Amino acid sequence: MKCSLVVLLLVLFVGVASLGQTLFCGRGDFSGTVVLWFARTTVTAQLSGALSLSGVLPVEGEAVSFVTEGEIVGAGEGDTATLSGVAWMTFIGHGTLASGEDVAVRGGLTADSGDFLISADAEGEGTGSFFLMILLGETRHEIAGSTRGATAGSFVPPDDPSTMQLVMSGTMDFEGTSSVSYLRSDPIEVETLQQRLPWDLDTWPNELSSHLLDLLVGSSAEPE
Repeated sequence: MKCSLVVLLLVLFVGVASLGQTLFCGRGDFSGTVVLWFARTTVTAQLSGALSLSGVLPVEGEAVSFVTEGEIVGAGEGDTATLSGVAWMTFIGHGTLASGEDVAVRGGLTADSGDFLISADAEGEGTGSFFLMILLGETRHEIAGSTRGATAGSFVPPDDPSTMQLVMSGTMDFEGTSSVSYLRSDPIEVETLQQRLPWDLDTWPNELSSHLLDLLVGSSAEPE
């Protein structure tokens, strides 16, 4: 039972399937480390790793392709008795367009156990939702949608003997179902931004929700 929940948490860390018109499509590949803490039937997890995100975004009638490299961090909670769980993640990346122009992406993901499949060999797949900003030149593109992910992991000796630790890798397919563009110089009001997110940030861990808002509100800065 404990192993099954671990697999569920792995699945949640890459979950995010799509409905409606595709306004953005992308693919993410990541690898990282998950640290697990157990307290009776409750499991908490922390994720950190590297994320490569590529995609195609329609801009002024043209398909603009990009590739970025960056990092992803997250947290998860689960219950070994019910095999239920939820995960929250933030990510940031920088790269170039096919034309060579700089591009930056930043955003967040959530996934829960409402739609997942797991197997006994620590592999699985799941779905969830995402919100991201893509910064291109003078413009800022906000995209919300869904993604489907697949993951695999294996246990390694933990850095902290009171925990369990895994190395994991996975892929995510993104599809945007809403897209809005702004001038990069347009101010971002925190309350207005939160209304455009596909989830209530009050349901996120405080540290991660603050980190996500810092990433998004600071998106008018030039890519590093």
